[in-house]
Amino acid sequence: MSPSSIRVAAVQMCSGQNIDANLSQAKLLIEEAVSQNAQLVALPENFSYLDREGKKIDAVENLNDGPAVELLQKLAQSHSIYILGGTVPLSANDRVTNTCLVFGPDGQIITRYDKIHLFDIHLDDSHSFMESRYIKPGKTPVTFEALGAKMGLSVCYDLRFPELYRVLTAQGARVLFVPSAFTWRTGAYHWLALLRARAIENLSYVVAPAQFGRHNTERESFGHSVIIDPWGQILAQAPDRTCVISSDLNFAYQNQLRKRLPCLNHRRIG
Repeated sequence: MSPSSIRVAAVQMCSGQNIDANLSQAKLLIEEAVSQNAQLVALPENFSYLDREGKKIDAVENLNDGPAVELLQKLAQSHSIYILGGTVPLSANDRVTNTCLVFGPDGQIITRYDKIHLFDIHLDDSHSFMESRYIKPGKTPVTFEALGAKMGLSVCYDLRFPELYRVLTAQGARVLFVPSAFTWRTGAYHWLALLRARAIENLSYVVAPAQFGRHNTERESFGHSVIIDPWGQILAQAPDRTCVISSDLNFAYQNQLRKRLPCLNHRRIG
């Protein structure tokens, strides 16, 4: 029988070019989340390395002995928790994948999700990104089982594509994760609105750990890591600093909402 509730934490960071410093900070924040009794800890996109987009290739690692992978395996096992490892760059021939790895309490990798939608945009001369130059997109939506519940994975720009979350929900996801490094320019207007929409339309919990602050002269992230309930209410939101937020996810409450407002059963398209 599934538990009536679980406790999750979202980590907010301002990662930079120094991989060792980023991983040291991630370790401290995961340990802080453990002190808050979190059973699952989620890190932001690019937690181990964040610089100009093409530099991801300089930080590429593999599943066997990469420093970020090795750290999260050890922490998951030593604390007997689940860790959702934001994203790390994994080798994909001449490019990399922007990959979210999930680790179980035994330290083993449960699943991986390669970011599907790539951030190729030109807002103005100071705000242009072309992820597809360096990143190979994923193709497959991914869910996984943890703590008696099915959960769905997405990354940052995926947030703008509601059909992905419909697929995850149709596959049984009750919790939707969105590790991100949302730009300040777009985040100030769209971040919370999009996250609340994904929660409301899918009657799902949304957990969105994020990068915040200035990473270099060209890159600034919006932050505001957040945990949202299936009614669209914000359960926890991070201030503008490195920190951990946590909340209980009440599945009995979610069941009531889905029963009283059965819109997921009323779909006629898709």
